[in-house]
Amino acid sequence: MSSLRFGLSGCGQRGADVVAAVRPHTHCELVALHDPDPARLTRLGDGAGIRTRHVDFEAMLHSGIDFVVLANPCGDHLAQVLAAAAQGVHCLVHAPMAPDARTADAMVSACDRAGVKLGVANMSQGDSRLEQIRRMIADDWLGTVVSIHAMTACDDVLKSPPEASHWLRDPARAGRGTLLQLAAESLHVAVWLTERAPLATAALSSSGFTVLSEDAAVAAVRLRGGALCTFASSRLCVGRSFSIHGTDGSACLMPDEVTLVGRKAFAGDSFDYQEPGVLVRLSTTTSNDPLQRHFELHGRFARWIDDRDDFPCPGDQAALDMRALDAMQRSIETGRTETILP
Repeated sequence: MSSLRFGLSGCGQRGADVVAAVRPHTHCELVALHDPDPARLTRLGDGAGIRTRHVDFEAMLHSGIDFVVLANPCGDHLAQVLAAAAQGVHCLVHAPMAPDARTADAMVSACDRAGVKLGVANMSQGDSRLEQIRRMIADDWLGTVVSIHAMTACDDVLKSPPEASHWLRDPARAGRGTLLQLAAESLHVAVWLTERAPLATAALSSSGFTVLSEDAAVAAVRLRGGALCTFASSRLCVGRSFSIHGTDGSACLMPDEVTLVGRKAFAGDSFDYQEPGVLVRLSTTTSNDPLQRHFELHGRFARWIDDRDDFPCPGDQAALDMRALDAMQRSIETGRTETILP
């Protein structure tokens, strides 16, 4: 079956990352670009060798594409999803999905009515190492999951404060708070790995060092079944980690390393654990990994459209997860533990 053709909206750094991600495989073909900024459109179009370029989103929808990738601020997604669904174009939006759960629900409803697929691209879910951790959980290598800890930090705002007109300083476009902006992916991953819904959360934030209203935040979340999670986000430092702990083992993923300890050995596609009871640090890379190319999310979304694969973060599940992010923000504002609405 021939690869599906897609258009990309958003020609900033995320858009450039999409171009780099889809080049190694043939599961989908990027054929059109959209951005309201002609300079960014020209820069990415020239660099990627893509001639079909639009400053008008509707025009790109009429260019013969099968699906659209939205790599722009989350506050822009609803209007674009509504327009794409009306034209029968499938939608893959980059996380965060939306500024809030109500907006996410509206996106899901529009795609359901139109009979098109909606997915959310959490780039970490294209990591073949996480796919293996998921299999290790399914094979009971970790035992019962009891604790998850995730940290996402980026200091670009601290080092280069955005101007007053920048979208990051507009809550309607960027969403409110660092947990939504930085930790949404980690929440989606935690729910995907455990298949457990979040039930309640308590959260705190800090401010005063950057031009944004919030510099950092941390939330504690209780999942169905009792597992406790912490999600930390910060604009003041740099770091990324995700660790999951069970009654029989644990795994911690860093950008270039996996740390494992468990009661039994495990042979996997991405790495092996061969010394039961011993804490092992494995240096890993995904840049030249054929599994990474297979799990690349834009190609995987194309296969999902064709019913040749599953997709780790369908829109309806992501919209449910958005309720937890809403509750985290409410907890910051109220100072109380907040129930996560079903």
